[in-house]
Amino acid sequence: MYMKLKVPSFTVLASFICLCIIGVSMIPLLSVQLNPSKSLPSLSVSYSWQNASAKVLEQEVTSKLEGIFNTVKGIKEINSTTNKANGSINIKFKKNTDLDAVRFEIANLIRQAYSELPEGVSYPQLSISGANENSSPILTYSIHANESPYLIKKYAENQLLPKLSTIKGVNKVSVYGADPFDWVIKYDSDKLLQLSISVNDIENAVRQYFQTQQLGNGSLLSKNSTETEQISVVLSYKYEKEIDWDSIPIKKIGNRIIYLRDIATVQFKEAPMQAYFRINGKNSINMVVYAEKGANTITVSNEVKEKIDNLKREIKNEYSLKLTNDSSQYISEELQKIEEKMLLSLAILFFLILATSRSLKYILILFLSIIANLLIAIIFYYLFKVELQLYSFAGITISFGIIIDNCIIMIDHLRNKGDKKVFLAILATTLTTTGALLSTFLLDESLQANLTDFTLVIAVNIVVSLFVALFFVPALLEKMRVNQQKKPFSRKRKRRVIKFTNSYSKLIFILKKPSFKWGFIVVLLLGFGLPLQFLPKEIKGDGFLEKAYNSTIGDEWFYDEIKPTLEKVLGGTFRLFTENVYESSHYSDPERTTLRVSGSMPEGCTIEQLNEVIIKMENYISSFEEVELFETSIGSYKNSTISIYFKKENEFSGFPFKLKSLLESKAISLGGLDWSVSGVGQGFSNALGSEYKNNRIIVEGYNYDKLYSYAELLKTQLIANSNSRIQEVEITNGGNANSNEYFLDFDAEKMAMAGVYQTGLYSYLKNQAHAGGITSFIYNNELQQVKLVSDQYQKVNVWDLKHVPITIGNNQYKLDQMADIEKRNSGNPISKFNQQYRLTVEYNFIGDAQLAQKVREDNIAELTTKLPIGYKISEKSYDGWDKKNNQQYYFILVVILIIFFICSILLESLEQPFAIISMIPISFIGVFLTFYLFDFNFDQGGYASFILLCGISVNAALYIINDYNNLRKEYPLRNSQLIYFKAFNYKIIPVMLTVISTMAGLIPFVWGGQNEAFWFSFAAGSIGGLLFSLLGIFIYLPMFIVEKDIRT
Repeated sequence: MYMKLKVPSFTVLASFICLCIIGVSMIPLLSVQLNPSKSLPSLSVSYSWQNASAKVLEQEVTSKLEGIFNTVKGIKEINSTTNKANGSINIKFKKNTDLDAVRFEIANLIRQAYSELPEGVSYPQLSISGANENSSPILTYSIHANESPYLIKKYAENQLLPKLSTIKGVNKVSVYGADPFDWVIKYDSDKLLQLSISVNDIENAVRQYFQTQQLGNGSLLSKNSTETEQISVVLSYKYEKEIDWDSIPIKKIGNRIIYLRDIATVQFKEAPMQAYFRINGKNSINMVVYAEKGANTITVSNEVKEKIDNLKREIKNEYSLKLTNDSSQYISEELQKIEEKMLLSLAILFFLILATSRSLKYILILFLSIIANLLIAIIFYYLFKVELQLYSFAGITISFGIIIDNCIIMIDHLRNKGDKKVFLAILATTLTTTGALLSTFLLDESLQANLTDFTLVIAVNIVVSLFVALFFVPALLEKMRVNQQKKPFSRKRKRRVIKFTNSYSKLIFILKKPSFKWGFIVVLLLGFGLPLQFLPKEIKGDGFLEKAYNSTIGDEWFYDEIKPTLEKVLGGTFRLFTENVYESSHYSDPERTTLRVSGSMPEGCTIEQLNEVIIKMENYISSFEEVELFETSIGSYKNSTISIYFKKENEFSGFPFKLKSLLESKAISLGGLDWSVSGVGQGFSNALGSEYKNNRIIVEGYNYDKLYSYAELLKTQLIANSNSRIQEVEITNGGNANSNEYFLDFDAEKMAMAGVYQTGLYSYLKNQAHAGGITSFIYNNELQQVKLVSDQYQKVNVWDLKHVPITIGNNQYKLDQMADIEKRNSGNPISKFNQQYRLTVEYNFIGDAQLAQKVREDNIAELTTKLPIGYKISEKSYDGWDKKNNQQYYFILVVILIIFFICSILLESLEQPFAIISMIPISFIGVFLTFYLFDFNFDQGGYASFILLCGISVNAALYIINDYNNLRKEYPLRNSQLIYFKAFNYKIIPVMLTVISTMAGLIPFVWGGQNEAFWFSFAAGSIGGLLFSLLGIFIYLPMFIVEKDIRT
């Protein structure tokens, strides 16, 4: 009989069934996404100051605002970018910061500081910013009607948007395709010159026409009493039906009043397009729905579609809505593929278990245990606010193997021994795996954001599996009356077991000899590798150790001549991995195969001109039947993107590569734009002088002018020290490209001789080329803008400025006689990181990567000696798992240390944990070789496989050693070597079953090939590591545990 439960099995099963029902009820409450949406809380503050240079704006506004924002608690990072006429400050906060509270505090600080900012600075706008928020719509509808685009948009904003915006989970609904109507006053520039009327005169007159002026207070006598009451007296123009634009007085000249009708015409017309958004190249009114961050995208999408189906019955007959893009459908399809792979993985696991156990009851117990485990885990998913997305489902898939492992070990032990002493081993494996996973919270934020839910899902599942294995499984075994003892081995099988044990014990005895043992240890060390590549060239300090290091390892001859050879000899698989795998590896997010065509025009062009060229590209794309749809987005004259999606049967064919090549040829033939085509294969760009430089060095400091001089010094130094390998060097802010402007350099002497003042010239130029807003007012229940435009607007060019005579007073002049007109750089945008100015020195290096690295390091070292306190120079760093950032390796060491302490506490030994953690580097060798030999891409999934192997590679060793310790306590007088092999024989079958089942469960995720982001590298790395962990179990574990004298 099994060991009796203290709690009746019926009570246990009933309790678990209740928890499962609660878990089922919470499924609709979970957030379902394709990609993680979690990010650090952040706020953005933006402002503008017309015509102010970046330097003045930074000194007068940005620096002051940054100073007051730094007083707010919880700030993690504060960065700013200041351009000409505008700037922005981005503030990132620490985790768990109350964003509503700090937003209120910052809003108060802005209100207090605004009065101290220079006149003309706009009121700083405060907004919430976050990763993956509003980045892409979930639904796009096109709206059609026999109305003007403006009226269609107005109808949608009034009738549809308010009803859709109230749906839970909808963040915002936007309508594109039509701009509002504006009142445009177009004046005759010649008449203004003849009448000596300036643009300011018109602007002031129109503003006064719509302005309400406070005249004072008066007393009003009440009709029914002698009491008076105070009232305010205001002067305002009251327009009821029409605005009499023609009668607006502008200026009195002599005895004549000049009215607006004398010098201008007024039209109520559609404003120039500020942005374009089209589906399949068709001009239509598009309504775009965005989901809230963290909302269940599929649920929100279904609710919006259901609401729109209901609204179709209410809207006017002449209006129709058509769903043109549904990104939630792609999410559903991807999640369905993941679910299919998970079910296939589970089926493979059950098939293997059935083949070995040959018991349907056994399979049923495992199946019910997994179902109970997942349903109970859902309760904790909800409590911990876990998102179900790509990485979460990966965690659930991996959990299957661990859950089954725990159940198999418990069932096997109960059937053989009838007790729960194996629980200590299960607890140890659970704690080691959980400890390894929780280390992800020490990672860089970019990695942590992707792996947080992955970690939580596995941790929750395996902790729940601990209680399932301890209570639920024994209760099921008792109720289902599964035979306690396995079928007795046949005599033939016993002979095979004894023969294997004898041969295996003799092999271990030979390997235990000092010469073999130390040889295998050396093979393990060299197989993994010594990280010599991370040794610094110099250690700063005057101590004995620092001097000894610098005179030996840090010696220039040793570092340049000997160290590279030692790295190759002693670096092992770790060197092969760090130096070769990263060269072709990249992180990727799961998405449809997409081609992106971007186009931008040079300064001075308009969005309408760019749109004309983009239409030609759209017409070309629409001729291919393999294209399912393409979205066009044009934000400005220098920002346009066409995203091309393919039909399912063509997504992974050769057509996307073929179309990319054709689009490159089309881009070249169209010309006139800086084109780029990306998405598959090597990216294409025909932009000149703006390509990405392959080497970047960052200089930082507290004084911008001095910092720029040091950047110039570095630029000169790079060109001089490179032996012509570096030609062009640019100094940028590391992000935004520099812009150009036309600069008027006046000759004061010539102007004085002509009797002309700069104000007169400015007034004339403004008269010719002016375009701008005057005021706004409420009319017909909407806010309408009033704009003032010259009849010469966009007609004046540089040649006209230089050669066409200008009239000032009664005389005419040529501008090029009094000023030089030149096109010049308007200056770098100014970037600051945590109140330190930052400049980036960019250049292309002709030569291999190692030589480029040496040149960078030498030039950084040379300039470092010249920099004063408060300035620093460094290489450009990148987020993620890259070989220049050693932090991730230290975290793996932390994981190993956590596992060591857990094993030491649970096993009450300091020796045995060393044997257990030796399984980790052995499994890592398998991962290194898998990615190196097969040239697989290493992404987030590869890193996840490292974390997972830290936990599960030690499980088998823990089970064997736990059984070994229990047998030693049970039979204290028996030979310890014989006891080890007895424990090995007890546990090797379930251990092999769990390892093989885990690998088999990952096979479906390899079938998709490297096109599957995360999954492929995760499965490949885990399988390679588990295979090599068997080498540790069979060879290295007994070498470290078993003592010398083996008696057979």
